[in-house]
Amino acid sequence: MEIQMWKEILTPYELAVEELQLKFNHMIKEYRQAGIYSPIEQVLGRVKSISSIIQKAQKRNIDIDKIEENLFDIAGIRLICQFTDDIYNVVNLIKNRSDMEVISEKDYVKNIKESGYRSYHIIVKYKVETVKGTKIIPVEIQIRTLGMNFWAIIEHSLQYKYDGNIPEHVKSRLSAASDAIITLDNEMSSIHDEIIDAQNFVTIKANIVTEILTTIQSLYKVANKQEIISIQDEFYEIYQNGDLAKLQRFARQLDIMAEDYRAQTIQ
Repeated sequence: MEIQMWKEILTPYELAVEELQLKFNHMIKEYRQAGIYSPIEQVLGRVKSISSIIQKAQKRNIDIDKIEENLFDIAGIRLICQFTDDIYNVVNLIKNRSDMEVISEKDYVKNIKESGYRSYHIIVKYKVETVKGTKIIPVEIQIRTLGMNFWAIIEHSLQYKYDGNIPEHVKSRLSAASDAIITLDNEMSSIHDEIIDAQNFVTIKANIVTEILTTIQSLYKVANKQEIISIQDEFYEIYQNGDLAKLQRFARQLDIMAEDYRAQTIQ
């Protein structure tokens, strides 16, 4: 197959990855702007390199001209979660979406691989619009916790180093590390509510501060300088005290003040 043909084949896969990354990142943004905990912490994406595709095709005895029909992980999205329970919440979010169709799934979280690998894999069909028309692309979505992802990255690197034949003593230590990560994930899940409450507090506070600073900036155009200085001093004092309720009240008062100035401008 000519290099130019490879570029044509991979372009729709690249488009699928770009679009899905954008959509999942926007989902995170919507959760956080609403002050709601997001089950997705991070979004990663990639399209397999030509060398990786050829290597996998050879390993599976797939004709190079049949890769599109037989390889379903050329396009990949990785969704990183904080807690194990989040993985299954994300799976349900994906299944309920109308812009992708789940065609297969494998749960390696509950059914851990012999190596210690843990992850949830979903293959979806995703439609992209190209200059040559509509194309349906298979995309593999891997959903993991931060700990699972760290382990998988290390194991993947070792597989390359040893060409798939990792020494037994290294396998044993990898297995022990996997057990340790299971323990860590379970411990984090046991204080799930406390962690989420703390993170929601930080998110809500950040959103309120952004709102206050935006309102103060708008007041610069209509209020006198001394009044703005007084407002800023009051804000800094409340902010340093870290009282969320006071910040919320201050934000409402500023909104009322800004609305009054807008009404005066219209009259």
